[in-house]
Amino acid sequence: MAKVQTRQIEKSERYEMIGDFYDIVTNLRTKKEVIGFFMGLLTSSEALMFARRIQIATMLLDNQSYEDIQRKLKVGATTINGVNKWLFGENEEFKNKIYEHEKKKNKREKQIRNRGRYYDSLLDKYPQHRILKDLLGL
Repeated sequence: MAKVQTRQIEKSERYEMIGDFYDIVTNLRTKKEVIGFFMGLLTSSEALMFARRIQIATMLLDNQSYEDIQRKLKVGATTINGVNKWLFGENEEFKNKIYEHEKKKNKREKQIRNRGRYYDSLLDKYPQHRILKDLLGL
């Protein structure tokens, strides 16, 4: 896809186009719809570009330096700075979404690692014991 020169499109037209795009995205109801929409709309490199920015945000939240992020992900300082401004801007909601995602991802990875293995605690072994564990805050 060719790069769009934003200055060549009138401001009102840009707002209308972007507004239409956001309206469509917010009307998607399921994860399957979202995935299908973006897989059809974006090239693999465009999807990777978005995914990279999420990785950058995660690494920034882990207090990794710009240099480490540049070396590991092969991205420029300008990209990292843009993500940093977005992440630590006025709206804390974005930061919280990244934290929530990482928490769920770590939980899923732990469950996968623990399949067929011994449990961390006997309270993890049986469903009825997990309720007790949750109630006790263990």
